[in-house]
Amino acid sequence: MKEFWNRELKPDLARLALLAVVLVALLALAGWSEAARFGLDGVGYFAAMLALVFGLSHVLTRTIVPRVGVQRMAQRAAIHPLGAAVVYASTLAFRLGVAALLVWLLAPRALAAELPDNARRNLPILVEEQARWWPALRTPSVLAAQVEQETCASLHSAACWNERAELKTSREYGFGLGQCTTAYRADGSERFSCHGELRARHPEALAMWSWRNRYDARLQLRALVLQDKALHAATARHAATEQDALAFMLNQYNAGPGMLAKSRADCARRAGCDPGRWFGHVARAAGPSKTAGYTRSFYAISREYVHNVLAVRRARYAFLDA
Repeated sequence: MKEFWNRELKPDLARLALLAVVLVALLALAGWSEAARFGLDGVGYFAAMLALVFGLSHVLTRTIVPRVGVQRMAQRAAIHPLGAAVVYASTLAFRLGVAALLVWLLAPRALAAELPDNARRNLPILVEEQARWWPALRTPSVLAAQVEQETCASLHSAACWNERAELKTSREYGFGLGQCTTAYRADGSERFSCHGELRARHPEALAMWSWRNRYDARLQLRALVLQDKALHAATARHAATEQDALAFMLNQYNAGPGMLAKSRADCARRAGCDPGRWFGHVARAAGPSKTAGYTRSFYAISREYVHNVLAVRRARYAFLDA
C-alpha cells in the first residue's frame, strides 16, 4: 500500500493540487479587469499576460502529460528517433493549443482592461456619430485613437476621454474630446475659433452646440467626425493609399490645411520624396516651426500627432473596424 501511495496516488494528488493552483491563477487573471492595478498599461499588460499564458500552458502540459519530458525524449531519440519526434511534435502541438486557448479566453478581457474609464461612456457615442455622419469610413479606430491623443496624457488621467477636458494658455483655449480650439492674438483678441467655424460650416448638424452647451459629448464628437470627414475629402485624391489619406487628415487637424500644403509642396521639390505619401516622405518635409513651441517644437508635435494616432494608439480600438 505504501509503495502504491508513493508511486501512484501521491504524484496524482500532487498534479491535481498543481492543476488547482493553475485554475485559481487563470480565474484571477480573467478577473484582472484593470491593468492599472498592477501598474501596467498597454504593451506591458499584454507582455505580462503572454508570459503568464505560456508559463501556465507549460504547467498544464506537465500536469496532464507528466511522463513526457525533453530529457526523456532525448534519451529515447537515440533508440527510436522517429517515435521520439512524433511524441515531441504531439507535445508541442498540445502546448501551443493550450496557449492558444488561454489567449482566446483572456484576450477580450485584456482589451477591455486597456480602455480608459471615460471611453466606456463616450466611445459608443463616437461609434453612433461616425455611423450617422461618415458611414463610409471603415476605420473608426482612427477617430477613437484621435480622441485619446487629444485628451489622454495617460490612460488614467482625469481628462482622458473626458468631455470636460480643457487646455488654457495665454494663446489658446481648447475644450472637449476633440480639443476644439480658440486661438488669441497677443492683444487678447480672437484669431480664430474652431467652435464658431464648425457651427457656421454645419449649421443644421451643430445647431444645438452653443457655447454654453459646449461640453455636450455627442455634439463634440459629431463636430470631430464632420471636421475629419471634410479634411479627409480635401486631400484623399492626392494620397497614395488610404493610410496616407488618414495621415493627411490628421496632420491637417493638428497643424492646419496650410501646413500640409506647405509640406507636400516641399516634398514635391525633393528628389525621391513622394507628395502622396506621409510616412518617410511628407512627414520629413518642411512644415511648422522647428523652434520651441510648448515643450517641443510645433514641427515635432505635428509629426508625433500622426504617428501616435496611427501607429501607437489605434491598435487599442482595432475592434471597432469593419
